[in-house]
Amino acid sequence: MIVIDASEGVSGDMLLAAMLGGLNSDDRAHALVSISRACERHGLGFHMLEIEEQGEKGLGISYLAQTQGDPDASREGCYSRLAEIEAELGSTSHIGRRILDRIFEAEAEAHSIAVEQVHLHEIGRTQALVNIAGIGLTTALLEKEGAGVFKSSVVTTGGGWVVVSHGAIRIPAPASAILLRGLKHQSGDSPGERATPTGIAAIKALAESQIDTVPSSFKKRSLGFGTRRFAGRLGRTALLWL
Repeated sequence: MIVIDASEGVSGDMLLAAMLGGLNSDDRAHALVSISRACERHGLGFHMLEIEEQGEKGLGISYLAQTQGDPDASREGCYSRLAEIEAELGSTSHIGRRILDRIFEAEAEAHSIAVEQVHLHEIGRTQALVNIAGIGLTTALLEKEGAGVFKSSVVTTGGGWVVVSHGAIRIPAPASAILLRGLKHQSGDSPGERATPTGIAAIKALAESQIDTVPSSFKKRSLGFGTRRFAGRLGRTALLWL
């Protein structure tokens, strides 16, 4: 069993980094080459960073846009680009599409429009779709390695306000609040968006249930760092093998 420890938040890039860190060396190398090549085809530079902070070691992901231009963020456009990226990664997992399904459904409800009318903004960017496709790929690789079922901790969402393409919105954002239905969650002590829609949707697509307390004893732990700091500490998502 693998526990997704979202007690310090969860996002697409942090979860993908943690999943990559949990793979055996051969599968990780294969996944990194596949992701890097897919990014190059879509005008992105992909970098995997080894990070150590306060005695904890893990991985982080960064993207650099090499070309300018707004991709098609319509429902049809996002699914088409996701399928293209998955094919480039050699992924046949259904997890990526399940994550995107949940995001579109939540955004449609949040804006009171038909799901076919939804246009994604931040999540419609290519790097976000690479994260989603990468989560699908690494899930299949972890399952091949005998990962078993996924469970999740209580999700820490953060609080306060965040500025997005729509302007300033309260945390959790409307779509995030919809995705959090049925999940145990808490705001935590630090302001800022600690759980993104992609991260929450990934937990709903992966985890069969939640646990109330993060285990202190485990066989293996993999840490994925984000790029934002909360109370001076980098955001992170951990995977725990029990």
